[in-house]
Amino acid sequence: MPRFVPRHLLTDAALALVLVALTVGPGLVLGFVARTNPDAAKEYVDKTALPDGRLWWAFAALIVLGLLVRQQQPPLALVLTGAGTFGHLFTEAKLQLLDLALPLVLYTVAAVARNRRISLAVLALAMLLTYVAMVGGRIYVEQQEFAGKRRVQEQVERASVEKVVKTVPPPAPVFSADRLVNVGQAVMELWLLLVAAYAVGDAMRSRRAHLAAVEQRTADLAREERQRAALAVAAERARITRELHDVVAHGISVMVVQAQGASAALDRHPDRAATALQHVITTGRASLAEMRRLLAAGRTDPAEDARLAPLPGLGALPALIDQFRSTGMRIELHVDGAPAAVPAAVDLSAYRIVQEALTNTLKHAGPDAGVVLRLAFEPERLRVEVADDGTGLADGADGRGNGLRGIAERVAMLAGELEIGRADGGGFRVSAALPLPAPEITSIPR
Repeated sequence: MPRFVPRHLLTDAALALVLVALTVGPGLVLGFVARTNPDAAKEYVDKTALPDGRLWWAFAALIVLGLLVRQQQPPLALVLTGAGTFGHLFTEAKLQLLDLALPLVLYTVAAVARNRRISLAVLALAMLLTYVAMVGGRIYVEQQEFAGKRRVQEQVERASVEKVVKTVPPPAPVFSADRLVNVGQAVMELWLLLVAAYAVGDAMRSRRAHLAAVEQRTADLAREERQRAALAVAAERARITRELHDVVAHGISVMVVQAQGASAALDRHPDRAATALQHVITTGRASLAEMRRLLAAGRTDPAEDARLAPLPGLGALPALIDQFRSTGMRIELHVDGAPAAVPAAVDLSAYRIVQEALTNTLKHAGPDAGVVLRLAFEPERLRVEVADDGTGLADGADGRGNGLRGIAERVAMLAGELEIGRADGGGFRVSAALPLPAPEITSIPR
């Protein structure tokens, strides 16, 4: 098969050839039947003789052309095939095998139609036109038969000496009830074929639309899944970055202060220098262990997970305060309300807020700065406030560094409230309100 010939075009050409052969084939074998049994072939000749009118072949050409273009141009194919079929019905007043191309093309139109209403309108129009063509064909054939019989009668009257009393009855009225009923019965077969072709084509269109919708939905779900995965990865990276910043900033700040104290006391107070250096070692190891825990959070090895330290929370605040006090910082802790268990996210966020606020005080508040740490357990929220009496913000600073930005992100994720600014008596103040879930109702009050 040549590469430039589409396969569907060859299929349609073969289909048209088969329909033409089935239509005109009986007329081709007429000679053989007539030779063997002329009497039996007479009736056969009347029904299946080979069409000899040029008009019939013109309409047949339109039908064949419509079949050839039905895949590329279904509307044009329907027009061509319909014109050919209507022409055959009008001139022959009967359905032929070649006219079955009309239901086939209607199937294609219904299968590719974008709107069901349009395809239904096309079906109704085709049924109406076939009925009109059949009615016109019956009238045309009857008029031709009446004219032929009149010519025969006139010839007989001219050749005969005696007057012929019997006359040819005129054809029935154009819109007689008998003719309309008979035409409806004759065209019913074609109507059934048209309806069946439309139903199959519309079912095919619905199935294709359903498959297209399913494929589109699958593609949308896959795209949404990739987007959720990308957002989850970005959120996890942001979380790890935030945690690393808190760990590194806190650990290095404490280690620097302890190292400075050790350097200052090295000559006069060797014991204090040794203690400070021991704090540096302890802080460094703790920070290194926490960094390893954060970086190994994505691993799935159970053996390694078992060695990871738990996430810090409010219970680790005393150790954190002692660590800062070892640097010489004065810290007062006030707890308002009855301490209660809080969700893990709030527990970790409160610890990190305190850690970052104390680290900022250590780095920016100046020497001999004191800090008041207040935890207030309320029914609907946990309030964390860290206020120092140091030098406060430097000139031109806006209080929006990386550490404070991390605090703001933690509070925003929990839908809490954050206040950052100068304290009443000087210094700097960080106040965060973290919402707590409503307590479960165990009984209905009466």
